[in-house]
Amino acid sequence: MIPQPIRRRKPRGLRLWPVGLVLSLTFIATVGIAAGVFFAGWDLLGARGLKAQPRLDASTLFDLVKLAFGVVAGAGALVALVVAYRRQRVDEDGALREATRLHTERFTTAVSQIGDESAAVRLGGVHALAGLADDAPTGLLRQTCVDVPCVSAPALHR
Repeated sequence: MIPQPIRRRKPRGLRLWPVGLVLSLTFIATVGIAAGVFFAGWDLLGARGLKAQPRLDASTLFDLVKLAFGVVAGAGALVALVVAYRRQRVDEDGALREATRLHTERFTTAVSQIGDESAAVRLGGVHALAGLADDAPTGLLRQTCVDVPCVSAPALHR
């Protein structure tokens, strides 16, 4: 039976939305949710019958300043959350790339051992590929480690 070639997908890489768009959408969603909660509370608490105050006193002004600082702090926390999420995704992608690079280096060494003259070195290369298949960061790399001894089996019996 002839082994079928494996269809290899192109690496997609890290796909992130532009940070400005994400921050804008997150901020709009947060303002929308806050407005919905405010108006639902306004309606449920029956605040429509409140009298308008002709002048602002010091306590009302102080409450407005506290509210403004709370909104600014919430927006800052939202920005920090989005930036931390993006940083985590980038770090995870970098770690996967590093693991793939190390795997490729080990794979190259093991494959070169399979082409050696000595049977012991060839057997060591096969065992190294088996270990690499166990440690492979992705399923595609695992399958590649399995394919090499299958394709090069005639060369192993020299």
